[in-house]
Amino acid sequence: MREVEHRRHSRRDHGAIHINEEGRAIARRVAPTLGRFDRVVSSPVPRALDTVEALGLSVDAVLPELAMVPDDVQRVLEAFPPRSFSDYVRLARRRRFVAEYARQQAELMRRELERLPEGGRLLIVSHGGVIELGAAAARGHDVLGFGATADYLEGVRLILEQGEWVRAEVLRLPPPERPAAR
Repeated sequence: MREVEHRRHSRRDHGAIHINEEGRAIARRVAPTLGRFDRVVSSPVPRALDTVEALGLSVDAVLPELAMVPDDVQRVLEAFPPRSFSDYVRLARRRRFVAEYARQQAELMRRELERLPEGGRLLIVSHGGVIELGAAAARGHDVLGFGATADYLEGVRLILEQGEWVRAEVLRLPPPERPAAR
C-alpha cells in the first residue's frame, strides 16, 4: 500500500504568483498535522513551491505536468466552471479530451507513488482542477460525494494497493483554517 496526498497550494492574493502572509500562516498551522512524507513533488508555479516551503518541507521533484492544463481543457473549465468534485467527474465523462487529461494526472500520481517503498507516502502540491481531475480518473465513484472543490491546502488522499487505486478521501481544513477561495 502507498498513499498520496494531493493538495492545493495555500492562499494568495488574486492574480499574485506567490502565496501571501495569510497563506504562510495557514501552512504553518497545517504542517504539524501532515505526518511524514517519503517524497514531495510540486508544480513549478511559485505559489505551489512557496506552499511546500511554508509547510517546512523540501521539494524532491518539480513536475511541469502539474501546471500545464491543455488549452482545450482550460476552455471547458472556463466555460463550465466546476464547483464540486462531481462537476469534474461529469466533465471527464462528457468530454474525451478532459478524460484523457484526468487519466494523465492519475498516471502521474501512480508513477510517483511507484517510486516509493511499500507503505510510502507522497505529497503533491499543485492547483485546483488538477487535483479534482486526477482524483476523478483514479476513483471517480468515490469523489462524487466529496462536495465543493479543493480550497487552499485542501485536496485528496488516494491509496494505491498492488497497482490499483483502492480508496479515496477528501482532505478538508477545519472551519477556522478554511479561507474562502478567491
